[in-house]
Amino acid sequence: MPTNKKVGIITLYRGYNYGTSLQAYALKSFISSLGYETEIIWTTEGAYFGRDIRLKKIFRMLFRMIFHPQLIKKTIMGYKNTLFKKFDINIKIKFIEFAKQELKIKAFTEKGIIEYAKSDDVKALVCGSDQIWNADSANMEPLYFLRFAPTNKRVAYAPSFGRTYVPKYNEKKLIKYLKDFPYISVREDDGAKIIKYLINREVPVLIDPTLLLDWDEWKVETKIKDKNYIVAYFLDKPSKTALKSIKCISEKYNYRIISFPYKYNSYKYLQQIFYPKIGPKEFIEIIKNSRCLFTDSFHGTIFSINMNVPFWTFERSSKSGNSQKSRLNSILNKLNMEKQYITEDNDINLDIPLLSFNRSNEYIQKERIKSKEYLMKIFRDIEEVNDKKQ
Repeated sequence: MPTNKKVGIITLYRGYNYGTSLQAYALKSFISSLGYETEIIWTTEGAYFGRDIRLKKIFRMLFRMIFHPQLIKKTIMGYKNTLFKKFDINIKIKFIEFAKQELKIKAFTEKGIIEYAKSDDVKALVCGSDQIWNADSANMEPLYFLRFAPTNKRVAYAPSFGRTYVPKYNEKKLIKYLKDFPYISVREDDGAKIIKYLINREVPVLIDPTLLLDWDEWKVETKIKDKNYIVAYFLDKPSKTALKSIKCISEKYNYRIISFPYKYNSYKYLQQIFYPKIGPKEFIEIIKNSRCLFTDSFHGTIFSINMNVPFWTFERSSKSGNSQKSRLNSILNKLNMEKQYITEDNDINLDIPLLSFNRSNEYIQKERIKSKEYLMKIFRDIEEVNDKKQ
């Protein structure tokens, strides 16, 4: 039911990425469950292949790269890695439908989003989660730091820097932006260390939004009947170690291999491999019902943990410039599952791991309560301050 208590969310939601779309949905759903009319907001924009292409953003990035040439190659490689991967049009359509039906992005002009943020009906603006504060980006996006919003309404829920450090060329701007936040939490221990280093503040580490919802709250219908399959979900070209492990276990148990969203050339050596055209909701169902997940994805890993599905997580190719090690190590170490993270130095895994999820289930439940209490206290504090002003 609509109320006069609104919360606006700024987060990543585009790019045809399952984790990105689902973390946006989860954060929106969780805050809505606290009794707020919750909206994912953005400015009116130009989009190309699922990317956010705005002239102001482009000029800002070009200006940064003129003074910091080392960013040119890094930025080009980042865009090349996503823009030139073959992506089935039917999968894109499912993402677009998911955004329209579930995320329902509310777009404003630059003036309009400022007016929205100032409105008495809007109690708080939340930025998070994912790598919205990418520490070595050429674009320290002001929207992701809620620069358009009144300072007292700014809330950061579990954003990630995506790195263990901040390059010198981004330190000054990050310090300025972070000091203007009254409420900050982060997603990884390394993020908390970065904020302590930059602005000398202790901040809580909270779980990724996708862990805030359990299976029932995802509201996914189970349609899969034949569950004798394993999943290969890789956002970069899988390593030789990963391919050998997938091949061995598939042949050992005569399991089908379900893979998405990319068809890598190296998959031609695998038998019984299928490429379903799935959207974000089907992604959850396929992982939930699989015998084992093989992935290089952070969100693939934590969905397996949340759904109690055995998994192996492989080190991502360094060529992508997007290592997952920091954020994966943070969660896996807390759950005593660090052995599930495989590098090229590890032996090939020849069987499905026997994992106990008792510890992870207890941890996630405790963290859900912690996150709920954290957000509810902040929203109450903001409302009390606003009430005194009126």
